Amino acid sequence: MSASGGTGGRIGRAVELVLVVAASLVFVLLWVYAALDVLTDSSLPADTWAWLSGLPLIPAIVVWLAILPLGVYLWAAQAGLDHIWLGLVVVGLVAWTWIAWSGLVRVMWRRATAAG
Repeated sequence: MSASGGTGGRIGRAVELVLVVAASLVFVLLWVYAALDVLTDSSLPADTWAWLSGLPLIPAIVVWLAILPLGVYLWAAQAGLDHIWLGLVVVGLVAWTWIAWSGLVRVMWRRATAAG
């Protein structure tokens, strides 16, 4: 039996799908959050940063890993970076978003062509 067939292959494809969908949802959350921050000029980043910084160690590790791109945005927003550095962080997040979404498109395309 091939490595891509059988139960192991199905589990691997399911895990891959869950991971790319979860990553894409985190990036959607990031950009909605960033838009709300820019459009409303609220204290949302400061409040979220304070909440994340106050978590106990184990929950903090889990949350930071789960929302890493959003954490990078929050860090950049709270660090008081010059506009050029903040722009570079945003460009990096755009590239990271593109990579995540291209992975989602690739997985969905593969599933659609495999289903025939």
